[in-house]
Amino acid sequence: MKKTTKTYLGIMLAGALSFSVAAEAANYTLNTQGNKPLTTAQQDNNGVPAFEKELLGPYADINKIPAADLRAAYITLLESVRSRSDNWTNAEWNKAQAVMKKLDARKKVVEKDLETDDKAKIKLLHAELRALETKKDIKD
Repeated sequence: MKKTTKTYLGIMLAGALSFSVAAEAANYTLNTQGNKPLTTAQQDNNGVPAFEKELLGPYADINKIPAADLRAAYITLLESVRSRSDNWTNAEWNKAQAVMKKLDARKKVVEKDLETDDKAKIKLLHAELRALETKKDIKD
């Protein structure tokens, strides 16, 4: 029985590690020219600002979102992703991740003014975005 438990734990650990590595690999976007990571300016030129407006609606000006509205901005992003993501390509998922990263940067700026429950909800929304993207990958 102990050997079975160790084997099971080993398999679970290997699965968790491989998922973690795959998730990080999916978040790392490479430029096809020279294999360098895309800069924010390059991502912006690929349609992220229009995509931000589409996904965030009234919260599209990320740098002006106050702490009191940040949770609502994340919720708006996730609602938009849920309703639109069924037919998304990897490029569109990368743009959605870029929008999430910009919200995260804003969160760091206003974090001291965020309530604990807002921080917890934002973490759950992060997990949901990853789950939606993983669901898409599994379908492919």
